[in-house]
Amino acid sequence: MKLRNFLYLNTKVVEDYIAAIDGYTYDEESQAIATSNENTLAGKGAIGIVSGNGSHTGKQSEEVKRSVRISDAAKFEKIYKYLKADEDDGLKYYEFLSDTDYNGLYRDDFLEVLVTVRFSKMKELTDSVKKIAELAAVFETITDQQILDKKATEAVNGFSALGQMKAGKEIACVFEFEDGAYPLVAYLDESYFRCEQSNFVGQAYLLCKVIRKIPKGQNVKLDEIFDDIKKMPLNRAQRRTMPKNMDNPVELRDVIKGPALIVLPIAVYQ
Repeated sequence: MKLRNFLYLNTKVVEDYIAAIDGYTYDEESQAIATSNENTLAGKGAIGIVSGNGSHTGKQSEEVKRSVRISDAAKFEKIYKYLKADEDDGLKYYEFLSDTDYNGLYRDDFLEVLVTVRFSKMKELTDSVKKIAELAAVFETITDQQILDKKATEAVNGFSALGQMKAGKEIACVFEFEDGAYPLVAYLDESYFRCEQSNFVGQAYLLCKVIRKIPKGQNVKLDEIFDDIKKMPLNRAQRRTMPKNMDNPVELRDVIKGPALIVLPIAVYQ
């Protein structure tokens, strides 16, 4: 059994898969533990079986019952073993993908991959600006001097507003093999993180399910600012009034080119 340090675990998906495997879900189970002990009786009236200060008078046994909670890690391990047991359609492990490997992947395939994790460029930039603003506030308190000028403050406020727009939404994340080929794009729910997001990036294992493939010549754009507006059902007159170019600014543009994979992240661990 592998011992894992979970950085992210989608417990909703884990519960759904356990229900599919067992036909039910449970959070606790009862365990019976048998215990026994030996009693000794000291004194001249005892029948001596073993020499010494006391005499053996027999054994007593009892059964202790306890309720134990089934951990998320144990539930995940059950799913992992279930997938590994299916040699044909079960779990596939990769540290890189060849052309043949990629062509042989299909929707609903389960993958375990060793990858390097990064957030979208927008999240990385807005998080950095947030840290700068916090540091500036601390230094201004200590030195009683304004650290950021007017333009810098406006820029910080603008990026903070962008961060607020994305707050509560799924976080776009890119998982890349060491050779940079065939990146995997996933969208993470903030409530399932098991670590601080600042400690999340880096090399880790990802267990995921293939949602769709992005073929060569196509791409996926991450964290498009005007994506919701683009999806609105506008009439012809309204469309004419909209800007022609509604892509992100160059600094925030994050385009993942195919061939690539869109996946459902189940767990990220080390």
